[in-house]
Amino acid sequence: MSTFGFSNDVKILCGDHALDNLPYELRERECTRPLLISDERSYRLGFVKEVRHAMDNDIVALGATYYKISEKATPKDCDDVINLYKAHGCDGIIALGGENVTQCAKVAKLMLLQGVGDFVYFNHKFDMDAEKLAYGDLPLFILPTEIPCGIEATDRASVFDEKNNLLYNFESVLTRASAVILDVRLTDIMPAKAMATAGLGALAMSIKGFVDNTTNPIALAYATSAIHTIINELLPAMRHNSNADYRISIYSSIINAGIAYYAIDESLLRDIATELSIKTEHSHLQILSIMFPVYYKEKVTTEKPFKSVLMPLVGEEEYALSNAKSREIKAIDKIKDFWESVVALAEIPSRLQSTGIEQSDFVKLADAVITRYRGTDPHNNFTTIVKLLEEAF
Repeated sequence: MSTFGFSNDVKILCGDHALDNLPYELRERECTRPLLISDERSYRLGFVKEVRHAMDNDIVALGATYYKISEKATPKDCDDVINLYKAHGCDGIIALGGENVTQCAKVAKLMLLQGVGDFVYFNHKFDMDAEKLAYGDLPLFILPTEIPCGIEATDRASVFDEKNNLLYNFESVLTRASAVILDVRLTDIMPAKAMATAGLGALAMSIKGFVDNTTNPIALAYATSAIHTIINELLPAMRHNSNADYRISIYSSIINAGIAYYAIDESLLRDIATELSIKTEHSHLQILSIMFPVYYKEKVTTEKPFKSVLMPLVGEEEYALSNAKSREIKAIDKIKDFWESVVALAEIPSRLQSTGIEQSDFVKLADAVITRYRGTDPHNNFTTIVKLLEEAF
């Protein structure tokens, strides 16, 4: 019997009136003075008003608000949130916005629970002290107002210090959200291109999560659910992106895919995508939507799990009647055809050259991946990384 470990107690609330549960969730965790953090875009689009309206006539009141998170969360953003939290005696955080706000909130929570308020403390500290909880529990509620990034319901968080070229990359229960709330009122009507890019990025996460979690049936279930949802509903969601049901369905599948994807201890694909995201200012999902077909093609020729990952997608009848080899071929063809149809319909970039990265950057980028992440993946070598980048360019 295989041994595995899995931990995820993040509550996920989705639907037309999911936001109305926020006051109850706050009270359940004895949070009466939450700090609301967001960015200018969410404030400008009226999402902050929606949160305030949901909390009207309730005993819970906002302890403070902060709407100045940068487009890419920075150490300064985290420091500002921590200082404001302490100054106003807050007892929880509501994170309203996109990936930048989510990352900032998760890292700020970790630092507050560690009893520190300065990133200098983390320069050489890689192991979090779970026993040193300065504030006991610290409720964190994540309210995405854009397409989720996949880390919302995970124990992962990261923030890049551009000035010092440092990536603070954390894996700790202390970053965990109490709940993720996906409310139709907070989800912007995304263009088909944005939906397509995020959907393909999430499909890459779910397939990778499926393959690398074969001994973990719980993570496997998250990955399988995400694969089926994206395959069946991404194209309709792109054609009818104003349809709230489709939108919420794809958004929740991204969260499920992220749970499986970030359950992997080490991943060369993830390391490359993270570094490219830093260098190009594109999101992790955008990079995955470009990199994964090349990575998948490379793996399909060498590793059987990648050949069989999509077998269930050929259908139960075909699965019962065909042999393993034909199912592998059909599964590979199906994912290839699906990927190409999404790219063609939405006219989204499918090569790295569209991101602004230059081929002359590949050597430095490969060096950065090897130096920064130090994974034990046998493919984590200079030659393999450069080859993948060149094929994706």
